[in-house]
Amino acid sequence: MKNPFLFYSEQEKTEYVTALCSVNRGVIAYIPVKGIADDIIGKSVNDVFSAGLISQEIKTLAGKWGVDLSAYTDKDLPRFLDDATCSNDIIQKTLADSIVRKFGNRLGVILLTLKQGHELNRQARKDWSSEHWDYWANIKTVILTGGLSSGLLGRRFKEQILYVFDMAGEKPYNINLYDNGSHLGVMGCAKLLPDDCSGAAVLDFGQTNLKRSVIRKRRGDISEFIQLRTRPSLYMELDTSDSPENHAKAVELHKYLVKIVVDTCREAMATGDLCCDVIISIANYAVGNRLFKDRGGYAKLFNISDEYGALLAHDVSSALHRQIRIRLVHDGTAIALNFTDREDTVCLSMGTAFGVGFTDIRLPGCSCNCC
Repeated sequence: MKNPFLFYSEQEKTEYVTALCSVNRGVIAYIPVKGIADDIIGKSVNDVFSAGLISQEIKTLAGKWGVDLSAYTDKDLPRFLDDATCSNDIIQKTLADSIVRKFGNRLGVILLTLKQGHELNRQARKDWSSEHWDYWANIKTVILTGGLSSGLLGRRFKEQILYVFDMAGEKPYNINLYDNGSHLGVMGCAKLLPDDCSGAAVLDFGQTNLKRSVIRKRRGDISEFIQLRTRPSLYMELDTSDSPENHAKAVELHKYLVKIVVDTCREAMATGDLCCDVIISIANYAVGNRLFKDRGGYAKLFNISDEYGALLAHDVSSALHRQIRIRLVHDGTAIALNFTDREDTVCLSMGTAFGVGFTDIRLPGCSCNCC
């Protein structure tokens, strides 16, 4: 069936998605099975499942049970669940099991809500019509990506998803886990490079980290992938206002991103040639050079330019004294570009929030002629 979440831009000559596809905006108004996750009824998806919520639950229970978390940073806390599952410490193992069951059940309920499209849940999602619910009902496969889908944690979550569907008597989606998918965004963006590319800077601007890489292609395949040092994401406070304070933060964020891209290009040139196209996966519903002003920490950049990609390209070009073109790609779409051979499939990345990518989206490749 036609994907109702895909739109076409005549200006950019490309398909794109909007906030309409967001899973985070859904509300769990009804759960067909009692006793699984009753406490989330009436809450939005954004308020019941995320890496931040899981980390907070770990810290809360660890404090109550006297579990030492000093070996983990706040950003790294979900890894504790993997380690504790394999631990000989019964307290750690029990703590981890309770958290995995709680959030695994919640994840199962979220997917069950999408699959069944119960009338009460439809009524709670004002921006969706029947065609959006029908699309999710006809999806066959959900590919889970992101840090929360990796290792034992991902497999445990899958078990809980299948448990929830079984309890509801509903045929589940085919749940595919993608381990070690931290660079799926840049690898997806690489598919937009020419088949023969002597060297390109490809980046992933996430809400937590900025991943950087240099990619070279030969006859359509990646011939060299150089992973550069990851940098932290800064100025990610969610503020879409046009206040002077937010404008000042946008300026600082822009300066930081210019430096990140310039440094990446210079490191790429140190290893060989660099083409004029820089491709960036970004946690925003980007279309061409434009950002969506109501999603995530990068939305504040709308305060300094409604064509942010062009501004970034201008300042990077000035710093490097050569012409650079920037292409911004919605992060969920970048991940989905790795799986365009899969039919009836949706990619769901699990991290700071849910990201969605559709494998049937089609983007034009770069028109670079300098490779």
